[in-house]
Amino acid sequence: MDESGAPGAATSYNDFLVVSLVLFSNKETMENCSAAIDRLRKRLGKTPSYEFHRSSNSPPSQREFGKLLRGLDFRFITVAIRKSKMKKHASYARITELLIREILAQELTGLKIEMDSNPHLYAELRKHLKLRKLTSIHVKEQRSHSNNLIQLADYVVNISSKYSLQETTQGNGLTGADMPVRFSM
Repeated sequence: MDESGAPGAATSYNDFLVVSLVLFSNKETMENCSAAIDRLRKRLGKTPSYEFHRSSNSPPSQREFGKLLRGLDFRFITVAIRKSKMKKHASYARITELLIREILAQELTGLKIEMDSNPHLYAELRKHLKLRKLTSIHVKEQRSHSNNLIQLADYVVNISSKYSLQETTQGNGLTGADMPVRFSM
């Protein structure tokens, strides 16, 4: 899981807070995705510690990672809040509520969420899971540089943010802060 944007008031009409949760059907699929990212890193001549991070990677690395994404077996949930549609501030609490609503709507249980390090979002997610007594969902915070799957989530959330800005969500337009947006790839 990873996020893009920051909580607070909108600085422009097209200012979003976005969270993406990458889902794998089983542990083998998850491990295959991680191994594919390692192979790409090696093929591109990058060091084992090289981090795929969309906002800081070169355009050639971005293109190659994008090609890799198309061949990986995963799905994802993306929730976006257009901050200018909020009466107050977009918050991690609100985006967490929307994400949990999507998790429940899709009847996802037994999730083990690994998320990029963000103490505020992590605390909100854990708080909301506890309030709803969702004990089958576990959350662990990690640094993206040491986790290929968080690097994958970084690309997904950044691409999703781009679609949010363009309001081209493959037929699902953004209709306001209370409407979570599902993207598919």
